[in-house]
Amino acid sequence: MTTKQTFPPSDKRRTAQAPRRAARVHAEPARALPVFELSFDVEPVVSVVRRHVTLSKEADEAITQELIEMLGRATVQLRTTDHKAAHNDDPVLTTEQAAQFVNVSRPYMAKLIDSGAVELHQKVGNQRRVLRSAVTRWQAAERTRQAKVLKLLSKDLDEEILSS
Repeated sequence: MTTKQTFPPSDKRRTAQAPRRAARVHAEPARALPVFELSFDVEPVVSVVRRHVTLSKEADEAITQELIEMLGRATVQLRTTDHKAAHNDDPVLTTEQAAQFVNVSRPYMAKLIDSGAVELHQKVGNQRRVLRSAVTRWQAAERTRQAKVLKLLSKDLDEEILSS
């Protein structure tokens, strides 16, 4: 993968197409800042496929074109030092810290993480780590779910009491 810094042209439309074997991703900021161009050679990816599957010429070209198109639409995120400051606002928690944060047991929090209800941030050995924002999202979703169930229960109870 190569990275090249270029500067945006002055109101000229780009008409050149990407080479057959490379996909390009462009990120153009609103201001006249430098534009970074990333190039990715799809040939190594296609050669991995060729090692495992016999491809016809048409299939080889189709896979190459699809990879170029897919990578051409890829999103590139550039991070600045401001990202580090934003990351500090969302600390990484152990399962114990996450459980205490939302007042549940540690084994229950581990079960939530393993089931995917709370998004796993990373694993350190066999220990799970989650972002506080993921725990907060789960807690908000759980409260919403509980409120819906309580409304349904109260409605059912009202119907049962009034129909007696």
